[in-house]
Amino acid sequence: MRNSRFTLALNGIVMMFLGLAFWFRPEFFTLAMFPDVKGNLQAIELGNALRKNMGAGCLFIGLLLFWCQNSSKTIAQRLLLGSGFGFSLMFSALLEVRLSGEAQVPIFFLILFACMSIYSIFVATRRFQE
Repeated sequence: MRNSRFTLALNGIVMMFLGLAFWFRPEFFTLAMFPDVKGNLQAIELGNALRKNMGAGCLFIGLLLFWCQNSSKTIAQRLLLGSGFGFSLMFSALLEVRLSGEAQVPIFFLILFACMSIYSIFVATRRFQE
């Protein structure tokens, strides 16, 4: 669990799963974040297009993280540190959007990205690993 390569693989799998969920269920996520657009077909289609693009981006990031798990320990730790900071940026952006009232970001995603960020940075900064 405290191995940078394992954590890269785990983060990659989570991001790929998230990307596939955004791609195959965009309307669910659009309506979860923007429940007021329920009767507006144009807004739902726009939200769906954005969710699919976000899904493709998450899948791309997930594939990169997963495929880099076989890198050397040093490179894996650097990638993990970078992804940890990236997850913290995602958490911060989602939190800001939720607090400003622009969208109703599900708490699950805030918790997910906060945990991924903390865990990634924790493992990446450990000096000695298995």
